[in-house]
Amino acid sequence: MYLLFALNEALVLRSTGDLKVWKTVLFVLLVADFGHLYSVSGLGPNVYWNISQWNPIDWGNLAFVYLGASMRIAFLTGVGLGSQATLKRRE
Repeated sequence: MYLLFALNEALVLRSTGDLKVWKTVLFVLLVADFGHLYSVSGLGPNVYWNISQWNPIDWGNLAFVYLGASMRIAFLTGVGLGSQATLKRRE
């Protein structure tokens, strides 16, 4: 699954500078992130909120999902993209 995410981001996003394509791909990956987090909800709230109790599997499983989702949310909300005028000039 993570290999597919990496290939999507490495190949698809590098093939275009179209911001609409970027946002669409990253939105779909964000939906997958939320699906992944929901799938482990059966393990209880400690999995989400008690980081001190995480084992190495939890760190590999959840920390990277949280990190990826955070970066996708930042991009989709425009963090670091500059103003609309700057974006239009680059096209």
